[in-house]
Amino acid sequence: MAEDYIRPPIVALEVRSQRAAVWRFRILLIAVLLLLVVAIIVATRAIVHNNDGTGTVGGAMQRTKLLATLLH
Repeated sequence: MAEDYIRPPIVALEVRSQRAAVWRFRILLIAVLLLLVVAIIVATRAIVHNNDGTGTVGGAMQRTKLLATLLH
């Protein structure tokens, strides 16, 4: 009795559906794109609207000029 260990039987698994993998990828891609669109909309609204809530673009222009001078 050299060895007492008995290996458990190997259980074969079904191959995962490629169609399901494609749909998972599509859903993930759509979710990421939607998050990107929402982030762009939120950022654009934050840039365009002033702190006083008037929605004029002048404040955004001043901030852009200020950033341009600081970064240059």
